[in-house]
Amino acid sequence: MKLTGYTDPMSVRAGDTVRFMVSSELPKYKAEIVRLIHGDPNPKGPGTKFERIKASVNKEYKGRVQEIRGGSYVQVPANPLLDFAQGFTIQMWIRPTTPKKGEQGIVTSGSTRLVVDKDGQVALKLGGKVAVRSGLALGEHEWYFVAASWDAKSGAAKVYLYPDRWLEPHTGSTVEKKIIPKPSFENGKPLLVAAALEKGEVTAHYNGKIENPRLFNRALSDSEVESLHSGASLTAFADSLVAAWDFAIGSSTQRATDTSSNMLHGTVMNMPLRASTGHNWTGDEYKFDRAPEQYGAIHFHDDDIDDARWDADFEWAVPKGTRSGFYAAYITSGKEHDFIPFFVRPKVGEASAPIAYLAPTNTYLAYGNEHIPGITTEWLPNAKLDLHQEERKYVIANGLNSMYDHHRDGSGVAYATRKVPIPNIRPDYVSPPRGGPHCLAADLYLIDWMEKKGFEYDVFIDEDLHLDGPELLAPYKVLVTGSHPEYWSGPMLDAVEAYLANGGRLMYLGGNGFYWVTSFDKERPHVIEIRRWGGTESWKAEPGGYYHSTTGELGGVWRNRNRAPQKLTGVGFTAQGFDQNQAYKRQPGSFDKRAKFIFEGVDKDENVGDFDSLVLNWGAAGDEIDRYDSALGTPPHTLLLASSFDHTDAYLLVIEDAGINMPGLGGSTHPMVHADMTYMETPKGGGVFSVGSISWMGSLSYNGYDNNVSRVTENVLRRFQSQEPLPNK
Repeated sequence: MKLTGYTDPMSVRAGDTVRFMVSSELPKYKAEIVRLIHGDPNPKGPGTKFERIKASVNKEYKGRVQEIRGGSYVQVPANPLLDFAQGFTIQMWIRPTTPKKGEQGIVTSGSTRLVVDKDGQVALKLGGKVAVRSGLALGEHEWYFVAASWDAKSGAAKVYLYPDRWLEPHTGSTVEKKIIPKPSFENGKPLLVAAALEKGEVTAHYNGKIENPRLFNRALSDSEVESLHSGASLTAFADSLVAAWDFAIGSSTQRATDTSSNMLHGTVMNMPLRASTGHNWTGDEYKFDRAPEQYGAIHFHDDDIDDARWDADFEWAVPKGTRSGFYAAYITSGKEHDFIPFFVRPKVGEASAPIAYLAPTNTYLAYGNEHIPGITTEWLPNAKLDLHQEERKYVIANGLNSMYDHHRDGSGVAYATRKVPIPNIRPDYVSPPRGGPHCLAADLYLIDWMEKKGFEYDVFIDEDLHLDGPELLAPYKVLVTGSHPEYWSGPMLDAVEAYLANGGRLMYLGGNGFYWVTSFDKERPHVIEIRRWGGTESWKAEPGGYYHSTTGELGGVWRNRNRAPQKLTGVGFTAQGFDQNQAYKRQPGSFDKRAKFIFEGVDKDENVGDFDSLVLNWGAAGDEIDRYDSALGTPPHTLLLASSFDHTDAYLLVIEDAGINMPGLGGSTHPMVHADMTYMETPKGGGVFSVGSISWMGSLSYNGYDNNVSRVTENVLRRFQSQEPLPNK
């Protein structure tokens, strides 16, 4: 990609200012603000639609390249105490994950560096030259006690390496020693953990865990180092201790706390995985704050990132009266273009419409920069792997990841940020795995449909709901979701539950919603966190890593925390498949008097969504689908309106329900592999209508918007936004 960018913030109100960070390899580009209506370029649909907005920022700009500098580390500011010329000892535990990828900093300051060298050995570098190496190459995913020292009087440089292999008692430790002339030192420089500083640039990023590094102002004796290996208290070293960083303290913060009296605290950069198990984790305690001494590690990655930290190229003060909606800065230069999306919302308590449309931006971030390897057309027959190759190359070259990907060292990606370019969250982006729109591009189907039908709506994003809570929703008659509202924080769920308890009405127009426990970083709300376990997942958190570092709460799926989606919406995730959709067949509940308004204008024998779709080519029920299940909490008064049948064996039951790998988990045989449409009333005149399918919105525009998916959606939305009571008998 030669032209791209991102915004900050993602959601703004009239009077707020949104900043646009742009990187352009081209000398000039033009920008204009547009309101997004429909993005999918598929000729079967309405095509690309956007409204140009008059704005002072609509003009030409000088292009410049802005780089993405990923890789996590800890940085301790320069301090006179960081003086290595009189002798020192550095000590910590490490668990490298890519020991032979090239030189990686463990603890470095100026020209004094303890590193993993290109051969996978621990090396002490003094004055820019290797003084001594461990003599033993490190293994992947193994714990080691590591120490290094230099004695100013004798010139002795040592590296200590104690493999933590209790099943291999004869492996032994290594102590390498050399006498070297006094090197030159760059004292008082910043100290970095898990990286090095070279000509002002952070380099040599380390992959793996580092646990509680310590720095002493003299060369400790062999027996003293051995005592530290055995867990000796630091009180015996009070006279020589410069710093002792305890990574278990402040796991939800950006701070690396020095527990020594010198308080050489550091800043944790680019969001490595905190609340990580240390070398002494016994497996008895999974909650890190109940056994902090066993969670003293940080897992660093050379492709971690929490903020690209680009400079703004231009910014727009949103004028009063600007309509709420999906927006973008449309930037162009010759044949190159990009849409940089953002959202305009009203102030809390100042609704401008009866409908609130919640854009599922947590899902956008979770899938953002997705490049899951191993995708084939045999697995995903609709995949269009030749699409968006430039975007894919850009993402991979810059170390960007989705929450479905793995870091370069093979561990799962637990954090996502909106402060980076996200090329696949664009109005005209066709998801190569699906062969059609997903996330933002798919959610514009509903915007286009509401515009066509004359509905008035306000737009909010997940971050808004998390921060503003029930007050955000209170003025609205109806809340409408996007097509894939998968990632929910506890405060978001609380807000919707409170809204429904007070007579609010919810239309869940998607599938696989309300699924993963998601946290917002309290210091950096542009960052979200998940820990995958207990669900249908592309990676699994390692043992001891199930709790979120940002909030301390248990991660995984909400179902395992007694908040299954069925309790809230009547349906919850049951299967996924990406070959084709199916239609819904009406069930007895659709003929109940309470549901009469939903099916007005739909024949009693008519299947719903039995026609072309912009998602997976045909049908309204598919992609990822949800089911009615009283065992998981579907309220007993819920009406089962319609169900899809005859899904292929490309649709497989979710992992949490499969129990054991065996034949018969596909759509042609398993009774749970189907989508359910449901309706139920809630207190004080509220109600919930759910379709249980990501593909539902892709059918709205078929036949000039004149079809039964459109009709059912319109029937419910008009009734829900009206003052008219809902039938409950």
